[in-house]
Amino acid sequence: MAISSLRLPLSPFLAKSPFPTPTFRTSSILIIPLRLTPIYFRCLSSSQDTTPHSENKWEPFRKKKVVMRVGYVGTDYRAIEKELETAIFKAGGIRDSNFGDLQKIAWARSSRTDKGVHSLATTISLKMEIPEYAWKDDPCGIALASCINAYLPRNIKVFSILPSQK
Repeated sequence: MAISSLRLPLSPFLAKSPFPTPTFRTSSILIIPLRLTPIYFRCLSSSQDTTPHSENKWEPFRKKKVVMRVGYVGTDYRAIEKELETAIFKAGGIRDSNFGDLQKIAWARSSRTDKGVHSLATTISLKMEIPEYAWKDDPCGIALASCINAYLPRNIKVFSILPSQK
């Protein structure tokens, strides 16, 4: 009688895996250290206002083409893009002169964002004002995303912001 390891949720290490263990032969070994401490990105505010999210605005250094990964539940929204644009603007990623015109920041998306559409992984590319050391200690772009998430409602989430490959 065969026992599946999926049917033993309390003891997954007792049952031997039915799959063979892969072996790889390489001439060099790449070891990637596991980071157990969370990555923090300091978001600075250039204004003296005392809004609850004022500490989440970063100082822009230069404009760069980035790729933003987003997920959302679009039931309550007519268009997700306006919510995202407003959050990026409040975080310091869009200048005042470019706010309200998605063509000025070269906004392009991978799928629909209209009413009633949900997405687990939509990719949006845009030219965004970024901090000087945006990806120095955060190569996955999670810290920049968390600054924008501070201005977004619960059912819209930015997962990462990474530099675009040309």
